[in-house]
Amino acid sequence: MKKTSASKLLLSLAALVVAPLAEAAITISQSKLGNIFFTNETVSIPVRVDGDRVEWSAVDYHGRVVKSGAAVPVNGQVDIRPALGRRGYFDLRIVERRSGNVMSEKSTSFAVITPLALTGREISPFGVQMHNAQNGDQRAFDLFARAGIVHFRDEQYWEHIERQKGQYSYPAAFTNFMAKGAQAKMQPLITLDWANPHYDWSAGMFTAPHTDSGREGFANYGVEIVRKYPELKAVEIWNEYNAGTFIAGPATANKPYYYKRMLEVASQRIRAARPDVQIVAGGTVPITHGFLRDVFAQGAMPHLDVVSIHPYRATVEGADVEIAELRELIKRHNNGVEKPIWATEFSHEVYSPSDHNEAAIHLAQMVTLMLSQNVERMYYYLGLDDPSFPHRGLLSAPNGSKGALAPHPAYVAYANIIRQLRGYKFHSRFATNSSSTYAFRFQNAAGRMNVLWSTEPVTVSLRTSSPVIVTDIMGVSRSLSPSGGVVRLRIDRNPQYVKGPVSSVSDSGSPILACSLSGWSNEQGKHGWSYGSAAVAGGAYNPSAFTPMRWDYIGDNAVGWMSNTWHFVSVEQMHPSSSWAVRRWTSPVNATVTLRCKVNRGGGGDGVGINIYVDGTHVYSRHLKPDESYEFNVNNVVVKPGSRVDFTVNQHGESSFDSTGFSVKIIRQ
Repeated sequence: MKKTSASKLLLSLAALVVAPLAEAAITISQSKLGNIFFTNETVSIPVRVDGDRVEWSAVDYHGRVVKSGAAVPVNGQVDIRPALGRRGYFDLRIVERRSGNVMSEKSTSFAVITPLALTGREISPFGVQMHNAQNGDQRAFDLFARAGIVHFRDEQYWEHIERQKGQYSYPAAFTNFMAKGAQAKMQPLITLDWANPHYDWSAGMFTAPHTDSGREGFANYGVEIVRKYPELKAVEIWNEYNAGTFIAGPATANKPYYYKRMLEVASQRIRAARPDVQIVAGGTVPITHGFLRDVFAQGAMPHLDVVSIHPYRATVEGADVEIAELRELIKRHNNGVEKPIWATEFSHEVYSPSDHNEAAIHLAQMVTLMLSQNVERMYYYLGLDDPSFPHRGLLSAPNGSKGALAPHPAYVAYANIIRQLRGYKFHSRFATNSSSTYAFRFQNAAGRMNVLWSTEPVTVSLRTSSPVIVTDIMGVSRSLSPSGGVVRLRIDRNPQYVKGPVSSVSDSGSPILACSLSGWSNEQGKHGWSYGSAAVAGGAYNPSAFTPMRWDYIGDNAVGWMSNTWHFVSVEQMHPSSSWAVRRWTSPVNATVTLRCKVNRGGGGDGVGINIYVDGTHVYSRHLKPDESYEFNVNNVVVKPGSRVDFTVNQHGESSFDSTGFSVKIIRQ
């Protein structure tokens, strides 16, 4: 009996030692709102625990532990001060112990950025989309101002302001956030949107104004907004009208026509009341050249000052090509003169915390590409995580698991690119051997700033006679001196900023011979890529049947190469019809290469055929089913100058839903 009881007692004690106490929990406070610190401030994270020891580690953007430590709580409290002496984004991971055993674990994030004073008179392209009209946390204004963000985009909902027809009142939440924005020296852009039950309401909440009385009511609402807020210098006419998401009823039958009519009436009335207010029109998702073309063709140009777009995309590649096309479209409808383009929303899809680094990379790359195409202003979507987009913000939600308004990596990436490119204007893009190496030159009166990245790691040679300052995506800087007039720099997908007089960039060591995304162009044969179709009789593909497509608008949403509306090759997608869709690469060299491919397809239909041919020899085949995606390599492919590598998509039985993602990197072995 005694031996059995003793055994049970030991087992019970062992279970008590290894199991965390149910009531034990770390409480993390903030000494600075959002845990966002300037370099001249002390990073301090107050922690309350029940244990007798606290261990912590600071992990940087790249996943490296940069510092760790331990402390004994005093009255259950510890003030963690990492003293890293460096800028960037960091995860702080905290473990609470008692008698050596883990009681609980928790983490938060913090950021260290350089101070940057805003004057309120900044000529700056950098903005953010906020949702203060949807009960956003107005404390975030101060944190965006800390980052150096000058502009914010928000809403003043029509139905909330004109509750009784012809009478206007403003909810305190609306007036409060406008006052807070002014206090933070941030400049507002207000989107005029959503319906009102007094006008054109029969089809539901999002019915767009489509009658004369509805358009007049919408215009009166716009006039009231600009009169109410003298600090307001720009208003945007509706949001994503082209997509039909926020409209219903008769307007959906001819969206360009009804949008232009609404724009015309609102613009005339607002300009009469406030000539100093810019009229921002479009708000299309994505760029949607076809919709904008049709709006412009109906005479919209005199009624707008700015064209707005939402250039959402899975990868940044090709964004500059599509924005360049929009610039030409504007000139064609405006007597050869450009009008400003604003990206009033842009960002990367973020589905989980594992996507946060990708969002930071996308932000830095996309900002650079947009600046290279003279985009005058850009608003990152979204300021704060919210229930609809729980991981997409620059900052966590007020009730986020890492603490109120704690930073994500994209916040630091944005703050850093603002500090690097503030006051610079785009000058030119460097010529490189590989389209996968991106190298841009910006200029101001004091000198040059260069932005570089590559889709695959590569060492580039920068021709310069002076030392350069290299700053990474998180703001960490170092000085590099030239040897023989050259600085060698290892780059990857994370943009780096090189301050100094770089005269040329060489990437002769790049393993990538071609990339279908970075090599995308509106010129047949550029970067070795051609786009066409091939009629295939009896299932036997003949490369000599390749027929070049024409550059045109693909429906409303994109530009690309096409034979007809449903037979096209775009930057990422290929769609067959009775003929096969073909993306062709012509080799400039003798080499043995690997074809690294990604394919994906949405639902519906009966799938497609994926095939690859090298000089007419079949080297790969697969049937891609609906909702299927995968990556594959074709190795040991021998090419010579003039070799033609054809990547094809063909319908299986019929071509419904056959738009297929098919991207390729051709890598020297």
